[in-house]
Amino acid sequence: MKHDFKLKYAPHFGSFKLSAGDDLLDQIKYAADLGFTAFEDNAFSGVPMPNLMGIGMLGQEPSYLDKIGSTLEKLNMEMGTFVMGPISWPPNAAYTSGDTGLREQFLEKCRTSVEVAKRLNGKYVTVVPDAADPTLPYEIQTANVIEALKKATDIFEPHGITMVLEPLSFPPQVYLKRSAQCYLLAKAVDSPSCKILFDMFHLQQNEGNLIKNIDLVWDEIGYFQIGDVPERHEPGTGEINHEILFQHIYKRAKSEGKEFIFGMEHYNSKKGKEGEEALLNSYLKIEAAL
Repeated sequence: MKHDFKLKYAPHFGSFKLSAGDDLLDQIKYAADLGFTAFEDNAFSGVPMPNLMGIGMLGQEPSYLDKIGSTLEKLNMEMGTFVMGPISWPPNAAYTSGDTGLREQFLEKCRTSVEVAKRLNGKYVTVVPDAADPTLPYEIQTANVIEALKKATDIFEPHGITMVLEPLSFPPQVYLKRSAQCYLLAKAVDSPSCKILFDMFHLQQNEGNLIKNIDLVWDEIGYFQIGDVPERHEPGTGEINHEILFQHIYKRAKSEGKEFIFGMEHYNSKKGKEGEEALLNSYLKIEAAL
């Protein structure tokens, strides 16, 4: 059954794997058949870490990226964000240190991301400013990050691509953890190509008070991601009241003529097709509350 969702929820590879099959293009088609109008990828390549909730777009062959992009286009689906990934893992102080060599590695990944986004018809790329540098004052680290992000916008802006800055709740050494930090960076960079990725899973853990903080940074939010706390499963499995939260976002966005993609960056709480049905029902419950 195809559902008429009011919001652009974006599943990822694996969300409906058991129902759709192993073929990744079939998974996109299955999501479209359910009524989803966006898709995202939350894995990153080139570092020794499992690719979870995606395949890592920067690690895919150009010809395969073209197939994904053309499939999305035929299905009238929007490509959501994909992850650029850190320079190394565990993350180092690539942005915060001000090291010009590390900064150039970051900028080279930005250039690569532009080519990937073009093949996917994508307009968003997730950027995380890696680890804090404990040898430098916080203000100096922030200035270094701003400088790096400004140079990145010079790469993204001509192509209409937005890097969305994601605060994280782990690992502990990450620099960017709070929505207010993201807001300061976005304001300082002052570009349509630098916005906030408001990740509900990470920010519920780091600061809570989601509705208030969403309103505080609203004008710089470019993208939302979803995941309940503490297990990072679908809405309704943890402590976040998604019905009230989404009522607030939906009402404000509609009154201002704004549209967002809501990335489903979470796991299924139950195994098998039962888990995929529960996943779908969790979003239908949000929709019923709007």
